[in-house]
Amino acid sequence: EWEPADVVGAPVWLYPRERWSDEQFRLGPQHDVLREAIGSELDQLRSMA
Repeated sequence: EWEPADVVGAPVWLYPRERWSDEQFRLGPQHDVLREAIGSELDQLRSMA
């Protein structure tokens, strides 16, 4: 929903370069829940290996 239509589903390196360093797109506290969920999933996958 939030991604520009021309990059939806594209690899991150195809995003415009200015987005890589623009502060409005940086990870912040609003991403803590997602970051924790990804970390937990990775921990679970590692324990299965």
